[in-house]
Amino acid sequence: MLDIQFLNDKASKLVLFLKKADKILKNGEEQFLKIPMYPDRTQYYLISAYNELEEICCHLLKEVTGEKLKGDCVEKIAKEQLFSEKINRVLIDFSSYIKGVMESNYKYTPKEIYIIGSQIKTTLLDRFIKELSSVVKEIKAKEPKLSIPVNVKKLQDHAKAIKSSVRKISNFLNFPKEEFASTPLFIDRARYFSVVLIDSLLWICRHILRKSGKKVEKNCFQQLYKEGFIDKETAENLEILLKHRNIFADPTKEFDPQELYDLLKKTVPYSLNFLSQISKAIFKKD
Repeated sequence: MLDIQFLNDKASKLVLFLKKADKILKNGEEQFLKIPMYPDRTQYYLISAYNELEEICCHLLKEVTGEKLKGDCVEKIAKEQLFSEKINRVLIDFSSYIKGVMESNYKYTPKEIYIIGSQIKTTLLDRFIKELSSVVKEIKAKEPKLSIPVNVKKLQDHAKAIKSSVRKISNFLNFPKEEFASTPLFIDRARYFSVVLIDSLLWICRHILRKSGKKVEKNCFQQLYKEGFIDKETAENLEILLKHRNIFADPTKEFDPQELYDLLKKTVPYSLNFLSQISKAIFKKD
């Protein structure tokens, strides 16, 4: 789902850098070419503006195409034609300009910087934010509706922590039990990531119940089961995992390594079941 706060922050910074470039460019071409610092300063502001624009476009692409990209997002968003033809052309020109500066080490002349910068800042300041607002509204309209008013961003952050912890714990559990039990590093890291996993599971559990208007009880996962959010088997296995949280977190407390291996092997996979069931419960189907 779109992170509106993130987009607003990036859009504000984009506008800030474009306005700084605009302030210099408004002095006119003659002054721009006469004062040595103007081209360098303008290019710096354009690069800074592009970095913010790139993050905006990567975020939009993730929602539109499902791609998680970390580069060339400005050019790719133009090819998706989410914006007007005029904006798309400027996005492609802006991308080409930045690639020339950053990748090809092309040395633009002050006059080229003035012409390119004037075109980019004028079009983006005049039209991009308005069009971005319309694009965001269109994407938001297609997003699944929430059955509970949860904090989606925080849920996603904890879901990422859960998936990451499951993956790391699973790496240790892929070793034979005897090797796991005789390797202190495996035991220590498995306990550590189990605590991270449990804490994120518990945060989501409590958040869902609170946002549902329920008072959170001691057996949070059992309560989620009773409220119809997760199945009984998932609740029972996560409660077992939760009971060992304080032991895993305390390095002075011993826990049989082979028992740890068996416990995690049995219960950890239910963390992913939990995420799947919660997702189905909180997102309405049209």
